[in-house]
Amino acid sequence: MPTPFSRIRRGDLIAAVLLYAAGAVLIGLGSFEPYWSEAPLALRFAPPALVCLGVVFRRASPALCLSLGVAGFGTELAIGLTLVTACVFTDNIYAFARYGPRKALRPMTVTAVAAVLVFTVWAFLEIDDAGAVLSTAAIGAIILISPIGTAVIVRQAHDRARLEAERAEQQARLAEARRHEAVLRERTTMARELHDTVANYLSAIALQSTGLQARADLDEETLKRSVDAIRQSSVEGLAELRRIIGLLRSVDADEELAAYRLDQVPDLVERMRRVGLKVDFAVAGPERELPGQVETAAFRVVQEALTNVLKHGSDASVRIDYGSERLTVTVENAVAAPAVSVPGGAGLVGMTERVRLLGGTVKAGPSGAAWSVRAEIPTEGTEA
Repeated sequence: MPTPFSRIRRGDLIAAVLLYAAGAVLIGLGSFEPYWSEAPLALRFAPPALVCLGVVFRRASPALCLSLGVAGFGTELAIGLTLVTACVFTDNIYAFARYGPRKALRPMTVTAVAAVLVFTVWAFLEIDDAGAVLSTAAIGAIILISPIGTAVIVRQAHDRARLEAERAEQQARLAEARRHEAVLRERTTMARELHDTVANYLSAIALQSTGLQARADLDEETLKRSVDAIRQSSVEGLAELRRIIGLLRSVDADEELAAYRLDQVPDLVERMRRVGLKVDFAVAGPERELPGQVETAAFRVVQEALTNVLKHGSDASVRIDYGSERLTVTVENAVAAPAVSVPGGAGLVGMTERVRLLGGTVKAGPSGAAWSVRAEIPTEGTEA
């Protein structure tokens, strides 16, 4: 356990030695008030030694510092004041008020004020000169009260500085957390966009390639159409990938990473038909322009659902219902087996994230002998 001696600051020790040396020189030169003229000269060196010893412990032990200062100053009041002792005693009071316990400030202030009042009354009874009484009261206030006021001001300024430093540190941590969150959100968005864009085209290419490998009896015209379809899917996929990379490198932070409209769904359906998937498409309700995020989310739901149909099913149907308060997207397809486990790939996760960010819901799972994906996206109260 650390002791007051182990916490002594070198600067405090040096200051105490220098102050005592200056006081000793002044006492040796006779610079003191001889209240007790019979007091030996050696005794007059004791009060400065006590208050200067208090300076040594001013930050290591403020209570000990004040106790030594009171003992030294009280002794000096009895035998004769010196300038150094009075000045150093003010530092003893300041040190306790500055570094001591906060709860001791109020009783310390009350005690100092009471001591000044008592000292003033004593001077009034002993001295006939009113000016001398006022001077005595002022000196008492300077020695006993002003160090406490100064310490309180410095302590409050230090507390404010500490609070500002803590607040700045908290702001820095919050900014770092927000930056990390923004990076994570951006990476999630990039992963979702790249998956939704590239997976659709790669799935079509894989399906067409598998079909070519499985059929050895294709005529030249059919083979040419299949190869053309594979090439077209490759070119379109590369074009989409270049577009996304270009947006990621763009300095325009307000530009959307991907913006698709519902009027592009027929083109998506037609592309699926070209790769051999049978798709029925229907629209219900009055078509209208919706917010970009809603239309992009709906397009991505159709795209991901049809991509899964390419990989796992056949004979899909796409239906878009324009409701007064929400947009409903339904994609159903036949499956090879009656029992199908819910897929857990990144596509379904990204689809669900998109819709939930807009306050909607996604349900995907078996529906009788078919597989169904149904997304409901709120549109009420939004502007295009």
